[in-house]
Amino acid sequence: MAINAIIPSATNVLTSGEYAEAQSKAAASDENLGRDAFLTLFTAQLQNQDPLSPMTNEAFVSQLAQFSSLESMQSVDSSMQSMTEGMKSDRFLLGANLLGTKINVPSEQAQLVEGNPILGFSNLDEGHSELVFSVSDAKGEPVYEELLENVPAGNLRLKWTGVNMAGELQPAGSYSLSLKTSEDGRAVEIPINMPQIIQSVRWNEAKEEVQVEVANGRVLSLASLEKFNI
Repeated sequence: MAINAIIPSATNVLTSGEYAEAQSKAAASDENLGRDAFLTLFTAQLQNQDPLSPMTNEAFVSQLAQFSSLESMQSVDSSMQSMTEGMKSDRFLLGANLLGTKINVPSEQAQLVEGNPILGFSNLDEGHSELVFSVSDAKGEPVYEELLENVPAGNLRLKWTGVNMAGELQPAGSYSLSLKTSEDGRAVEIPINMPQIIQSVRWNEAKEEVQVEVANGRVLSLASLEKFNI
């Protein structure tokens, strides 16, 4: 806000009444009166006040109080910005330290690489008398099925070595894993988590959060991650 827009141009005398009116207009405007503008305006008032109607002690103290309040607000704002930036840096550093780490990613798709089994797990809230673990190829054709009995609650570790029911090694490629239980005569799917390696870290400005991208291209919030210990 320009100071000459507040001080009357017809005279170099700024009365307390005119100053109060100018302040009221400034407060009602959309512009914010900054620290430097406040000091310039306050100094101009002191230099150009009417000798016959000088600023009273009460008005002077009031102006100083306003200045003090302005300084405090700017100091708090600066401190909050610094704290926010610090928290952002800390979270980003935490994410960077996880690069190369294997984490839990809810997924039923997996890539079979020759010589490496496919690993996964499921977090069971309760025990099950029977579970069916199966694997299908990219065409949806079943290639493997295993009956799991008397499975207790907790983390269930799943492993497929890449062979079909006849013991034949399957070609490398994409496969789907499934874990099902039976409730009231109907099949119920149980979620499977697959280990994925964190490959990159980014800051999402819109959501104000650190995100990581894993090997299968999925992007996850840092706060949602769980380490997967194989």
